[in-house]
Amino acid sequence: MMNELRLAIREIICEQRRASTTELPDKHRTMSGKTVSFGCRTCVQDLDNRIEDAKFRRDACPFRSDSREHYNGILKVLRRELRGARKILENS
Repeated sequence: MMNELRLAIREIICEQRRASTTELPDKHRTMSGKTVSFGCRTCVQDLDNRIEDAKFRRDACPFRSDSREHYNGILKVLRRELRGARKILENS
């Protein structure tokens, strides 16, 4: 019982640390150059489109190449931003 409580408290602390270190922007600039609120439908759609484009370009790169690793890093950041934008959209 005590170990379960400690584990739950640790998870809460870790979650709060992750939330406080990940700062999401107030605005998002779309591929067309338009500035929209972060977390609106247009923002989410734009991030989805960027992810699809980056996946297409990554898949065209040879395995274990610097280019492929570069696109994997971009995808990691875009997916994180998309999760944050979807969370804001769902809560609004």
